[in-house]
Amino acid sequence: MKTTTQRRSFRRASEEERRSDLISATQECIVQGGIGAVTLRKVAEFADVTPGLVRHYFSDKETLLCAAYKETMSAMTSKAQAELKKCDKGALARLRLFIEVSLQAPIMQRRSYLLWASFTSLINSIPGVAAIHHEVYLDFRKECEQLVREVFVSLDRDINDHQIVSYSIAVNAIIDGLWIEGCLAIDLFEQGTITELGVTSVQALLKLDEL
Repeated sequence: MKTTTQRRSFRRASEEERRSDLISATQECIVQGGIGAVTLRKVAEFADVTPGLVRHYFSDKETLLCAAYKETMSAMTSKAQAELKKCDKGALARLRLFIEVSLQAPIMQRRSYLLWASFTSLINSIPGVAAIHHEVYLDFRKECEQLVREVFVSLDRDINDHQIVSYSIAVNAIIDGLWIEGCLAIDLFEQGTITELGVTSVQALLKLDEL
């Protein structure tokens, strides 16, 4: 929990910073106690603010959970996108980098999995969570589509939109599956094993000589 000094700083923070702090408190509440532990009062305790302040920004628990879920997933996607913006080595290098970043810390870590699993358990009970799940899935898949398209164009290989979508779904599935393995049992694998498996699996899927 925050100290009195930190709490005062929180009160002077901007609206955006306050919302961010409450979302962070929600995430920590889930990590420590599970999704069932989340209440507006409990989140207020983790943020060291009053329950009334939480309600000022989030009218109810569902609204807060939706905001926390979207932030959790957006942070992971944004990290991969940020790394791609720094890469100017060509389509193959960009695709490899995207796979590697997605299968390394901080995106691949136990905390991320705990949050993801907790939020997705609400898909059938909270419509807003289901809508966000579709949104973030499609955002990540579109990133895969763009990278796959760039690779085929760079190699001057013919491919239609339907094939692009099919490949991107499969690439997404490879990354997702290995991400779960790495989050839950990274200590069982030698360093770099998960990322290299991701790279070689996508290379085989797209029938590439190298990646």
